[in-house]
Amino acid sequence: MNVEEREMYDFANILIHSAGTKLKQEHKCSVIKVREKTSQMDLVTEHDLLIEKLLVKAILEKYPGHGILAEECQTWASSDLSGYTWVIDPIDGTINYYRFGKDYAISLALYLGEKPIFGLVFDVANGVMFAAGHGEGAIMNGYPLDILPDRQERLNKAVVGISLRTMRDFVGMGMDVLGMLSTVQAYRYLGCASLELCKVANGEYDLFISSNVHEWDVAAARVFLEQRGGGFLIRRKDDTRSRCGKLLVAAFRSPLIWEEAVEYLPQGLRDKFEA
Repeated sequence: MNVEEREMYDFANILIHSAGTKLKQEHKCSVIKVREKTSQMDLVTEHDLLIEKLLVKAILEKYPGHGILAEECQTWASSDLSGYTWVIDPIDGTINYYRFGKDYAISLALYLGEKPIFGLVFDVANGVMFAAGHGEGAIMNGYPLDILPDRQERLNKAVVGISLRTMRDFVGMGMDVLGMLSTVQAYRYLGCASLELCKVANGEYDLFISSNVHEWDVAAARVFLEQRGGGFLIRRKDDTRSRCGKLLVAAFRSPLIWEEAVEYLPQGLRDKFEA
């Protein structure tokens, strides 16, 4: 990061902490009103909108020429996302937020075009901040983290993060999902992609694979993962170039695990990841 980008990082760190404090207060003191967006699994609360507006307002007041890519309103201010763009997920894991009050995060990243500059993922309920700058290492709650040692585990020793929706999608594409999962040690689904990528980064998961995420779900956590030495593959699910479309994502600690997992993918899906 250059000097200007480091100032943006410091600003973002303070901002996301402030947003997290506001969100905890709202969760404790107000009734959470929920509505469906596209399905019963795709929800938004008034608090998603509140936190997004708080973040966007603060960013545009300080950096009025920057672009915004945000989950609930998708693009703000400028449709030109080739310059500095802030990628925002105000509450990643909305169902977790309103049903359980845990396992959700505020995700905030800065990109220059499609190049990541930095990312912050705030696990609000646990008060844990995962942060990283491209080429500058990863930090958790202010403490620098080393790159994890090379992992040589095979798929039969892997803990895999995968959702039922991804399983359904991959089965529809011809993948032997049950065949793959029957070989692994365990599989899990948290319902918050940003925190699941952080789990891969920290060695809790060995592989995370999804067909149902958007850029705002993974933009910040991706930087943390890569700065810890993890592998990250991201492809657009369809042919559109829109940054608002769904993505295919794979994150892994051991390349050997990914090499084995790829063998279970149908050729069309394999071609997308290998493109």
